[in-house]
Amino acid sequence: MEDADRYRCRRIYLKQSDDPACQAHAACEVLVDIDGILLASPVGDHGAHIIYSLDKLSFEIVIDLLAELDFEMDNSLLVTLRNTIFCFLEDNARDNMQIDVTQFQRDDSEIEELMQPDSNQYWEDYH
Repeated sequence: MEDADRYRCRRIYLKQSDDPACQAHAACEVLVDIDGILLASPVGDHGAHIIYSLDKLSFEIVIDLLAELDFEMDNSLLVTLRNTIFCFLEDNARDNMQIDVTQFQRDDSEIEELMQPDSNQYWEDYH
């Protein structure tokens, strides 16, 4: 996995509120101090743009953390569906980050053996 594949750029939507302590600026102030968050920037009063490392965080963890800190997420149907898809995709990506692809690579000698068919094997299979 390339280094760029280890980072995610997401937008978080908060429930609309007139209380400044529940708006995007306050959420970004909290998020910016978390290990793994590279950027947390408010987008209007009710949205936040974040960039984070999949090695340390996932979208679900960030959302859960904000919910624990009493920030209410926008729970409209489309935003909830989008969040669910992000969580699913990131779970798969995090699971695949642990796979060592070198275990699937073959030695050159193994490849040569596969490329050169044994002429006797044909006749043994034929009988």
